[in-house]
This record gives sequence, C-alpha cells and structure tokens, in this order.
Amino acid sequence: MHHIYHTNGFILNSHNKGEANKMLTIYTREMGLVRAMVQGVRLHKSKLRFSMQDFSYAKIDLVRGKDIWRVTTASNISTFPFARKSRPSLLIIARISKLLERLCDGEESNEKIFDDFIQALYLLDNTDIEPSSREALELHLVLRIMDSLGYIGESADLLSYLGCPINLYKTNLLLKEKQSIISHINKALNESQL
Repeated sequence: MHHIYHTNGFILNSHNKGEANKMLTIYTREMGLVRAMVQGVRLHKSKLRFSMQDFSYAKIDLVRGKDIWRVTTASNISTFPFARKSRPSLLIIARISKLLERLCDGEESNEKIFDDFIQALYLLDNTDIEPSSREALELHLVLRIMDSLGYIGESADLLSYLGCPINLYKTNLLLKEKQSIISHINKALNESQL
C-alpha cells in the first residue's frame, strides 16, 4: 500500500501526455518542486480538470509510484480569477512560475518562498492593483526568492525588503530603489549560472 502525501500546491505548468493525461510541474509547500502525472484529466468527465489547470492553487494528494509521482485527488483553493483576466498580472505569474521551475529544481522544501509566492498571487488577484504596484510586487518577490535561495549577499540597502512579509506598502517603496534592486537581482541570476 502506498503512502498518500497531502499538500497545497501551485501548478507552474503542464504538458499533455497520451490521449487524456497530463504531466504537471507543481510547486508545493512541504515538498518543493514536484513533477506528477494526473491520469484522465483531459477527459470532459474528469473531476480533476478544473483544479489541475496551469496557474491554479489546490489541495493535492500525491502517491509515489515506481518511477513518478501521481495525483490521486485534488480540490481547488483558488484560480486567481482577476489576475487571470489581467494580461500584465498573468505575465507576471508566468515569469515567476518559470523562474521557480528554473531555480528550484528538485524536491526540496522552501516554505518561505512558497508563502511569499502565494501571498504575491493573492495581492495580484486584486481588481484595484495599480500597474506600478504590479511591477514593484514582481521585483520584491524575485528579490525575496533569490535571497531565500542564498543568491543575495548581505546588503544593508535590502534589509527592509527582505525582513518583512510581502505587502503593497513596502513593495511600493521598493520602486524608489528600482535600479539598485534590478542590479542585485541580475547579479544574483548571473552568479547562479542557471
């Protein structure tokens, strides 16, 4: 008998497999980045198809098979409907998803990154978010992801952005130091060699 792992996860992307299956890349709180097969999800009768869409946040049950993880059940937490309707917000979600997939390859938990990411998604899913706040939120999140992975060194300039949870007030202050923040992020990305 297989052990069932219960976790919350965000679907970073998916690829069709066979006639009705999908291979998902899921970022989870407890297990980090997981690649898992979900069978029959593309069939119209599938109960999982709405909760297993790209850029969806769900409660997911996983079983470790011989070679691969398999999704057994899932229930939707949020599809972030307002962010999905906003092209700029959707592009930010796509860019952050690609970054997480690139930098967090492997089943290694980082609860800080997960919590920051989900908090940023909820902030993006606000109909009143300003374009400047969107831009600042993306910068703040990327900076915190890079710091959590150890790519940002000690910097007094950045302490106020790294030491508190993500919120729009702090994030909007970040725009005053935009060029310096971008420079720190680009340096960290280059040093990561990923």
